[in-house]
Amino acid sequence: MVPATTSEELVEIARSLEARGAKGFLLSGGVDETGKVPIADFLPAISEIKDETDLKINAHIGLSPTAEIGELARAGIDAFSIDVYGSDATISDVLGLKARVGDYFRVLRDLKEQKAYTAPHICVGIHEGRIDGEISALEHLAELEPDALVLISLIPTKGTLYEKVEPPSREDVLTVVKAARRVLPRTRILLGCMRSKLSRAVEYDAVAVGVDGVVLPSSETVKRLKAEGFTIRERVECCAFP
Repeated sequence: MVPATTSEELVEIARSLEARGAKGFLLSGGVDETGKVPIADFLPAISEIKDETDLKINAHIGLSPTAEIGELARAGIDAFSIDVYGSDATISDVLGLKARVGDYFRVLRDLKEQKAYTAPHICVGIHEGRIDGEISALEHLAELEPDALVLISLIPTKGTLYEKVEPPSREDVLTVVKAARRVLPRTRILLGCMRSKLSRAVEYDAVAVGVDGVVLPSSETVKRLKAEGFTIRERVECCAFP
């Protein structure tokens, strides 16, 4: 990702992206000790970008407080990507935060009250590669009916504590997909880009049981979907956008 440490740098980066033909960008960053991404510090830049360019902005905001969420929504951000969890143990053991499950859904409720476009993310297998809270998170989401749901999965990454952990199995991913389709019948469900791609067969299977879109599908997946009569519509932008 391209770093922007000041509002001026962020505006310059956005103008450069638009000049190169970009349609939008992801605004993200690391969280502080409370779990918040300090995006509100860049509110003037966000407003300027939305006023002076045609770029869409998808933002990760973490556990931003209610007052900041109102300001961010009014600044014109097009989509909010919120990581949600169904296990307090996952938040503590994996993220190292003192937050609880309800804190993440509070953010989503605040955004819904602002009539913001929401695209919560659930990472399948985030807790040591196993299912632990994903189904519970989906049940919480059913009450809020987000605009989109992005399902991603653990990627064992070199240099991390989980580098030797097995990614979630095909069966585990499909279990979450099926549950998501059942409890969110009107929500657009997507396989996001940040997922293990060791087994591409799950892409077709996920569509077959309810996923509406796949980010960066393999050529074999596309070929098989066409052969089975699916109509493929290609989008060249972040899946979280409306």
